[in-house]
Amino acid sequence: MKQKNIYLVGNPNCGKTTLFNQLTGLTQKTGNFSGVTVEKKEGFVSLPNLDIKITDLPGTYGLGGIAEDKKIAYEVLLKRSENESVIYVLDALNLERGLQFLLQIIDMGVPTLVVLTMKDVLEKKRIQLNLEILKQSLGLEIVLVNAKSGEGITELKNLLTSENSFRKQKRLWSWETKEETFFTKLKKQLNITTNEAEFFLSQALKFLNGDPHLQDNRYINQFPEPTKQTLIKEIQTNKYQFEYQEEMIHRSILIKKIISETLLSPISKNGGWGEKLDSIFLHPILGFLCFFLLMGILFQSLFSFAEIPMDLIEVGITQLQEFTTMFLPDGPFRSLLVEGILGGVGSVVVFVPQIALLFLFIGILEESGYLARASFLMDRLMGKFGLSGKSFIPLLSSAACAVPAILGTRTIENKSDRFTTIMVSPLIMCSARYPVYILIVGTVFSYPPLFGIFNVQGFVLFSMFFLGMIVSFIFALIFRKTVFKENASYFVMELPRYNIPSFKSLFFTVYGKVKSFLASAGQIILYISVLLWFLSHFPAEYKDDVWKTSPIESSYIGRVGKAMEPAIAPMGFDWKIGISILTSFAAREVMVSTLAVLYGSEEEGEESESLRETLRADKKADGSLVWTPLTGVSLLLFFAFASQCMSTLAVTKKETGSIFWPTVQFFYMTTLAVFTSFTVYQLGKILGFV
Repeated sequence: MKQKNIYLVGNPNCGKTTLFNQLTGLTQKTGNFSGVTVEKKEGFVSLPNLDIKITDLPGTYGLGGIAEDKKIAYEVLLKRSENESVIYVLDALNLERGLQFLLQIIDMGVPTLVVLTMKDVLEKKRIQLNLEILKQSLGLEIVLVNAKSGEGITELKNLLTSENSFRKQKRLWSWETKEETFFTKLKKQLNITTNEAEFFLSQALKFLNGDPHLQDNRYINQFPEPTKQTLIKEIQTNKYQFEYQEEMIHRSILIKKIISETLLSPISKNGGWGEKLDSIFLHPILGFLCFFLLMGILFQSLFSFAEIPMDLIEVGITQLQEFTTMFLPDGPFRSLLVEGILGGVGSVVVFVPQIALLFLFIGILEESGYLARASFLMDRLMGKFGLSGKSFIPLLSSAACAVPAILGTRTIENKSDRFTTIMVSPLIMCSARYPVYILIVGTVFSYPPLFGIFNVQGFVLFSMFFLGMIVSFIFALIFRKTVFKENASYFVMELPRYNIPSFKSLFFTVYGKVKSFLASAGQIILYISVLLWFLSHFPAEYKDDVWKTSPIESSYIGRVGKAMEPAIAPMGFDWKIGISILTSFAAREVMVSTLAVLYGSEEEGEESESLRETLRADKKADGSLVWTPLTGVSLLLFFAFASQCMSTLAVTKKETGSIFWPTVQFFYMTTLAVFTSFTVYQLGKILGFV
């Protein structure tokens, strides 16, 4: 069986990820590019006598520049091995932009197959392309597909099995006559015959010419010293213009010629209902109302639509615990399995439907083209806080997880913008906070719907998201006015067309994110649940052949909790909440499993109840309830601001290249958490709230 490596390359929003999902289906895995923490996706396709590994490279508009996505795509293609090829995904409605990047790939001498996407949109808009002329102009094999429906994928897979489908092409454009004559003369003198060697020569000349986009001397260093000196002398004497900007101009001349011959009917941008939607979504007032309305719908739906699957999971876990209890004899092993592992891990698994809904909603916003418009809209608001709209997508991505959001700041070229975004991203409500928020909100705000339709819990959850966003903007302004004083960068972006999201692509996105959530959080939760089980059940002994554990307050964990209780009581927390806060510094969602283990130990032998019901019934020594609305608000604020994610601090260190910034991040967030929690609880008590 032959094996082959293929890179998937293209512009952002060209249908690359949808095509990747169509080709690879469930045979995907995620990881990091070698030496960097930027995520990559790899998938596998099995064809007759051929196994193919496809690597999805970051979407970019070209190979020149200092943004991390461009650098990664460039380095991967530059260091590819001889038998590795490229599938170039070309958006049929953005030929001019897509061909600019494709001509760069051709210049590198990479064997390339072109996949033209948006077949359905072409047909809908009655746009005709002469594919034969496009193939002849580029000298490459081209296949037209509908990446969403899968139309054309069978033809594409047939082409993948043929070596002739991946073609190397010579440089198609030319420099100005003076430069081209010199370049041809040099190739002859240096006996350059391959595309790769020609590419190295052009890069060396751009470096010698002082091109700001190419400050890498590795190309010129490939040549012997006498040749290097000759090239330097020629460039200085004759003032040749070997620059990236010149390249773009000459490529553009060729591209316009190709398009004029290929396009049989004009392409109109957006138009119709797209323009009408833009007039609403980008409106300075209506746009913000729509954004907050969408966020409100999201948080309402997290409670309204996820309740049934959550109940089913909860019932399933309870039945599994009962089944295990029936078939195992009483003792430490049964207790560990039922109360420690199933109780701890199960208490977090129950929140998977809400996590999946969150990622589904963000996926729909992104694939529909709305997310880019939200960034454009937010640019006006964020400018008042010293940030550009480029920071908005990483900040909104923090609603899923701060780690990829911080990695996503690599596309921000202004260092002050980037560092400020890194420092405030963890303040946005992330998915690790959802299980905690949902547990607290569901416990202390258990009120009937307002006007019969508006869920109070969803409203509180939305308020927490809004609070996180406002506080992150305020701290962004503080950072920009104090330590990061460099001017904000300009925000330039192309708004993608509105698209109907692909069901298949959304499914794989949600599946991958939930799988990653369970894998990363699950391991920590399992280890801590086992540790907590031990600490909450011991000292223990066998007495008269019966296994006797210590009461929870006399256990090891109970003693620790009681010792720390005086320090956290001013914030409204008892010792069990204190222990759950302590363990949540490993990962926020561990707080839920900690409470499940602690209350499971306390309620041992009693009728099984859901965790929320058990919390509502918990009382202090004076008979008052532990979990009141005021305690709930204080705890929500603590979790909103505390820095409790070791992964976030680790990636901040990696991205800033210093231990100083994650240290600052940890202390300013934790101080803010303690201060707001203490202040709100004490003020609430003075005002008579409970």
